[in-house]
Amino acid sequence: MTQLTATPASPKKRRLIQNIAGPETFNLAALSLSSLVFSLGKLTVYAADQSQLIVYSLGALAISQCLVVALLAIVGKLLPRASLGNFFPALVVVVVLLVNILGTFLFEVILRTWNLEPITQSLLQRTISLMFTTFIYLGFGWVSAALDSNFRQVNIGKELLTTLSKQQLELSLTIKEARTFAIREVSLEIQSTRGTLENFAATSSRDQDIDIEINQLNETLDEVENRIGKISNRFPDLVRIPRISSRSNSTLSSVINASTKKNDVLPGLISIFAFFGFSSWLSYFLTDAYAFFWGSVLSISSFVIFWAYENYVVTKVTSLPVLIRVLIYEAIVVAYLFFWLLILGYFAGDNSGSYSAALAYAAIPFIFFNGGAVIGGIVTLSQEHRENLTAKAATLRKDMANLEQIRSDEDKVWKSLFVGDIALSPTTASVILRDATLTKDQERVAAAIPNVHALWKSVLDTLPTLA
Repeated sequence: MTQLTATPASPKKRRLIQNIAGPETFNLAALSLSSLVFSLGKLTVYAADQSQLIVYSLGALAISQCLVVALLAIVGKLLPRASLGNFFPALVVVVVLLVNILGTFLFEVILRTWNLEPITQSLLQRTISLMFTTFIYLGFGWVSAALDSNFRQVNIGKELLTTLSKQQLELSLTIKEARTFAIREVSLEIQSTRGTLENFAATSSRDQDIDIEINQLNETLDEVENRIGKISNRFPDLVRIPRISSRSNSTLSSVINASTKKNDVLPGLISIFAFFGFSSWLSYFLTDAYAFFWGSVLSISSFVIFWAYENYVVTKVTSLPVLIRVLIYEAIVVAYLFFWLLILGYFAGDNSGSYSAALAYAAIPFIFFNGGAVIGGIVTLSQEHRENLTAKAATLRKDMANLEQIRSDEDKVWKSLFVGDIALSPTTASVILRDATLTKDQERVAAAIPNVHALWKSVLDTLPTLA
């Protein structure tokens, strides 16, 4: 018998679920923004129905939503401590649903306590409203998680870049210190050899053969000095640690510029927001079936409009000034919301109160659409900053590899000259010549100079690999 096994979710999918319904859902800022959006939506409904009692509705909303935010924040502190594993996202959704049901119940109880009757809602109305509320809370939590993840990765990139820069500086200093020591030692031996030859020439008579040997030795010493000079001027120069600010260099203009770039997520979010927004509002004035139908139609229309904008308009206006791009986006949003206003006002009733409430309700998606674009711009900027840091880190790693190779090559040379076979070192060459000239024995000097020349030639043969 074949045993069926469940296919585990991919890490990417699991991470997406954890971001949508994870610890960041209970971020206090996300909870506060979610509560504000929910409260504005409900307040406009009560303003349209009972405008004279708007102050009482506002007070009841403030009390109930403060309790909701506080309760969710407390639960958010307790949930991560429990070992829930894969059940954590599902429990987050359940907690958000239950707490918001409690908030709605408390809101209506407060109104009744004040001798006010809440607006009657059908089961579909309550379901749509609850789903909309859950979407808002999870959405803001997901945005908070996305921003936190990007900023955290940017900070990690900065720390990595700083560490690599320090390592590069230390390695460069190590190479330069080794060069300084080795070049100084070779230069001292060259000076010693030249000084010995000058003293010998001034105090002794010599034949033509010795003069030829001395001239050849001086030419070799000149070549050694020339190559040492090339080594001292060779890469790497002394590097400086790049200055990395503690936060991304995001100005208001750069955020606005990034907000006008293509955002593939925005049409989907707008369509979901439009569905819940239209359906929850229209359900107060239409039957459940009509509210659901028109909510779906307007949601699809929203997706088509903004999908066309992202795929056909944004790509055509990227070369235009930022102000023009912003005006184009705002014109589309305002035109869309004017259509939103007409629809809501029409279904709500042909009176100034209904249109005023519809206008207030249309202001919510205006803020949401622009806020979504700005948040998308911030995420885009943080991603670009992270990619820039990654590219710099890759360049530094490549430079570090080059420096390591240089250090390895030069260490071999310096060790061969000063630590390896002492008979082949520059020090040995200068000592042999000095000892021979001190005897003032022409034959001994004549025999020593070719050996000294051969030693310096071996030094010269070693140095070209670095020059």
